[in-house]
Amino acid sequence: MFKPLLAVWKGPWYRKLVLIVSLLVASLYPIHRNFDHGLGFWQYQRHLDFMRGESPFFNPWQYRVLCPYVVEGGKWAYEHTVDKVVPLEKIKQFDPVKAAGSTVEQETLVNRKDAIIYLIVFAAFRFLLNVMIYLFAFSIFAYYTRNQWLNALGIFLVSLAMGNAVFNSDLSLNTYFDLMLFLWMACVVLYKASGWWIVPITILGILNRETALMIPGLYFLAAAVDPANEKKLFGIPFLRNPPRTTWIVTIVSLIAFVAIFMAIRAHYGYRPPGLAIEHNLPFGLPVLKFNLTGKYGVQAFIEIYGVLGFLPLAWFFCFRYLPVLLRAWSLILLPLWLCIHFVSTQAGESRYYLVTLILVLIPMVFEMIKRSDKKLATE
Repeated sequence: MFKPLLAVWKGPWYRKLVLIVSLLVASLYPIHRNFDHGLGFWQYQRHLDFMRGESPFFNPWQYRVLCPYVVEGGKWAYEHTVDKVVPLEKIKQFDPVKAAGSTVEQETLVNRKDAIIYLIVFAAFRFLLNVMIYLFAFSIFAYYTRNQWLNALGIFLVSLAMGNAVFNSDLSLNTYFDLMLFLWMACVVLYKASGWWIVPITILGILNRETALMIPGLYFLAAAVDPANEKKLFGIPFLRNPPRTTWIVTIVSLIAFVAIFMAIRAHYGYRPPGLAIEHNLPFGLPVLKFNLTGKYGVQAFIEIYGVLGFLPLAWFFCFRYLPVLLRAWSLILLPLWLCIHFVSTQAGESRYYLVTLILVLIPMVFEMIKRSDKKLATE
């Protein structure tokens, strides 16, 4: 699945240097946006709340355990390596009194060594996630087009979208880890890698975020619409019965999902889902009305446009021309995915739709470009 990346890497040293610098800048840009235009500094207090078992939205935030413990591991490693060699006190003077007396959050954090170490770890972790997202995204785009300039344009669009997806968002480590896992799953499917990769991807996913349930689902759906499988699934004309391995991998992944899902809730204690967003609205129609009307409705559509642009509208006209897999995934990741978020959270938090952009909409554009080129060639 990484052959397209290796092909791009070939070439003179200055080409490699341009690639490295471009990747670094693209990875740093969304982090800057999160701190400068989003709620990046809130990550510190939210992390401490999690470690105390006091996440403000206990269900589901307290059950998303993977990233906080990765951060704790990163902090321990920093304190026992880098900070031993270059102590922060030699670089910056901390003022605990000023930190305690300040009402400005940034000023409070920069005067606490513990907070600075956490912020370094947060940013480093998010940087690595961004790099992996770009690498997987490039492999996905390369599946749909051999034009390296189009692939580069796709990565550029992803970088801009990630930079725009900062409304009401801290560094959102679990969201971007989730995105990385979805892209990994897509690479497994597109490049026909062993389906058994789906099991560890799902396990990492449920430790991170409950939306990982869709990972084995999308994997199974890809096999169920594969024309190479001749036997119909349950007699449904447009679905095919996947190979036995696909069934086994999907079932094992779902069992692992349910077991871990329940174990985490048994450990922390189950609480019903909290009230959605800060406006004390229960899930369902009240949140849907909130997201569709008034200034928050306008804000939601503006923020979504900042990530998806006009491409969801173009999807209606392009759908029938898309490959069968892209059609199947788009039905799940576009109308269904948007509807789920419109009834469950503040829809303007547009980072949730990056998975739709990368797995469906940008590949859709590439497919339509190929179709247009073929049409022009015959005229």
